[in-house]
Amino acid sequence: MYLALLDIGTCGDTVRSMSSIPSITAESLATALVREGVLAESDLISLLGAERSTVTLNQLELRLTEENVLSDSRLLQLKGMVSGRSIVDDPKAVYLATLPANIAQATGSVVLDCEPLTVAMVEDLEANVNLLGLTLGTPNFEISLITADQFSHIFRFVYTQEKRSSAYRECVDVFEVFNEALRRRASDILLSVGVPPTMRVDGSVQFLKRRPLDRDWLLRQATELAKDRGMAILKEKTAYDFAYSYGNVRFRINLGYDRFGVTISARTLSSKVPTMDALGLPEAIRHLITAERGLVLVTGPTGSGKSTTLASLLSALADTSPRHLVTLEDPIEYYLTSSAAVVHQRELGRDFITFPDALRQALRQDPDVILVGELRDHETMSTAVTAAETGHLVFATMHTYDAASSIARLVAAFPPEEQEQIRAQLAYVLRGIVSQTLLPLSSGKGRIAAFEIMLNIPATQTNIRKADGHIQLRQTIEGHSKIGMCTMDMSLVDLVLRGLVSEHEAELRCRDLVDFRRRLSSGVHR
Repeated sequence: MYLALLDIGTCGDTVRSMSSIPSITAESLATALVREGVLAESDLISLLGAERSTVTLNQLELRLTEENVLSDSRLLQLKGMVSGRSIVDDPKAVYLATLPANIAQATGSVVLDCEPLTVAMVEDLEANVNLLGLTLGTPNFEISLITADQFSHIFRFVYTQEKRSSAYRECVDVFEVFNEALRRRASDILLSVGVPPTMRVDGSVQFLKRRPLDRDWLLRQATELAKDRGMAILKEKTAYDFAYSYGNVRFRINLGYDRFGVTISARTLSSKVPTMDALGLPEAIRHLITAERGLVLVTGPTGSGKSTTLASLLSALADTSPRHLVTLEDPIEYYLTSSAAVVHQRELGRDFITFPDALRQALRQDPDVILVGELRDHETMSTAVTAAETGHLVFATMHTYDAASSIARLVAAFPPEEQEQIRAQLAYVLRGIVSQTLLPLSSGKGRIAAFEIMLNIPATQTNIRKADGHIQLRQTIEGHSKIGMCTMDMSLVDLVLRGLVSEHEAELRCRDLVDFRRRLSSGVHR
């Protein structure tokens, strides 16, 4: 059981005073070993061997316990004596039983078990704090109190991680990570303090064999990336989003912060817009670009391929239809070329300030087709619906997982007195909603999208107009599969039956597990 020691009474004062005492070092512990008669100086030198001048605290502690020089309990007592931190035993102390994820809510230190309370002093090195925090489920606390048996288990985990990382070399710069990401065909790069460079390949997280990154390294790399955009990183703790060109490849970069320092996230952007055939887009989705006017929504969670699907659709439209296409993006992810249309691509922060203002400006520039990178707020949604009403074909994205939630999110963004009107407008202007998610292929290489497709036919219009009609949309979609509509579960069953994805991966993403298994067992996805 995890117990958080609250900062109350005398016990709280003891905990607070601990943080003002200098951390224990390998040298101070070694001195205590000799002074307390645990080891003769010659034995200590023999134990440390050639590393006696460079041994770290972790190395020394592990050797002492593995060589049976002293027990974990005795080691903890010695560390407490050297550091001046004693066992807290106060009847006024209040203990709160809690789950690991809630430990960060406590104001004192962390203990594991109630009897006996012993001092571990495992927070000497910053890397130890991070690793121990991750082991316990959250890094948002300093570990000062821990029992001997728990100390033994967790300490060895920390030491193993440190030993493994010390065998790896330092990462030269962020461009070394970019190169490795391109070699592995990674979709995302994740860089943060105290963790080796990380990337996502075919949906799974992989660590590079490099040492954990430190604050200064990440700050230098973030500053280098920000130069290209004229941004001064660290003047304010602000997140930045921008596209970054690296050779013939581009990345969508996010510079942000967590409690340990700067973070860098990068999404790999293809230099070539994939075709609709390459993405395997169903005919019902392809047909949406033939509409003269109306609203088309492409929805799904972050990283589900929404931008790629839209880029493929708009690229095909630009090559086949003599129209004026304006895109409003954050940032521009794919550069569109055209053999038939006039294309103007605009980027948030560089070409416009806000989506609502940019959308109003675009409407005065004689567009036929408009892409709105994301419907984020009431004003943008209202302007996009108006644009679709006034004769434009509007494409937009939302972070919703299916057609019903998309309609509900749009309507809920408006005041109650306007919701009936917006439902009527949506029933009129909506052309279709495409919701998607990505799954790893059963072959182990690459990913494939599953789609929910809702087309705006009289039956769906009726449901959209009703206050609770979005609840019936699933049944409406299922009943019109012959014209290309399908639910997410129907699409997932199809992928499993075709052997493209595993049943396990599909189950993780299905909406109705009972319905999914029923369709799968019957061998019919429609």
